[in-house]
Amino acid sequence: MDKKPCTSQDPEVRKGPWTMEEDLILINYIANHGEGVWNSLAKAAGLKRTGKSCRLRWLNYLRPDVRRGNITLEEQLLIMELHAKWGNR
Repeated sequence: MDKKPCTSQDPEVRKGPWTMEEDLILINYIANHGEGVWNSLAKAAGLKRTGKSCRLRWLNYLRPDVRRGNITLEEQLLIMELHAKWGNR
């Protein structure tokens, strides 16, 4: 197999907090090309990040449908109802 490991030793891979510029590059690339093979997406978009880092950034922070803030009263009640029914599984 010629698959390279996800190497954190690669000096080309940027670590640490994402910049607003990187966020905009990722958002624009996904808007134009869609989600997909994250390793090649990172390279094609010109980001010096791993594919995994791009995927996690998109899924957890940048997706338009990611909700932020407190949960609603209905959500709290649903959690308590399901916990009473199923417990800590």
